[in-house]
Amino acid sequence: MKFLHSQYSVVPIIIMSEKVLIVDDEESILKGIKLNLGRKFNLTLANGPEEAQQLVRNEGPFAVVVSDMRMPVMDGASLMRKIKEARPETLCILLTGHADFEFGGSQALQSGQLFKILNKPCSPEKLGNAIQAAFDQINGESAEEEAPPPNVI
Repeated sequence: MKFLHSQYSVVPIIIMSEKVLIVDDEESILKGIKLNLGRKFNLTLANGPEEAQQLVRNEGPFAVVVSDMRMPVMDGASLMRKIKEARPETLCILLTGHADFEFGGSQALQSGQLFKILNKPCSPEKLGNAIQAAFDQINGESAEEEAPPPNVI
């Protein structure tokens, strides 16, 4: 564990992983995301929700999880809920091509379960911008926590 030392106290700093987990049941989608964003981000790919849960347990934490909505066994929204229960600090981005999720998705956004919802088809640039925005939020919060106390006169 790292510590922030100041003249007033020693505070532990929790370093958030910079890993991104991408979850989809279509191998071609995973390969496309890896090809387009793999040089910019540290990506781990999961072929479905079961593999994603195993990766979160064994290789986490992940700073950001991006998941498709419609997958067999478990949908992306349910997967995100489980991930947030285990790792509340993880920011979740949901990809959906279904307008019927819009209402439930806006509730999930307002409750903090989801960081963003992106409509499919989603360009690599748009997805990359959303992932970067998640990292910007993480870094903005941690910068505030690591700031030294103001000078006392």
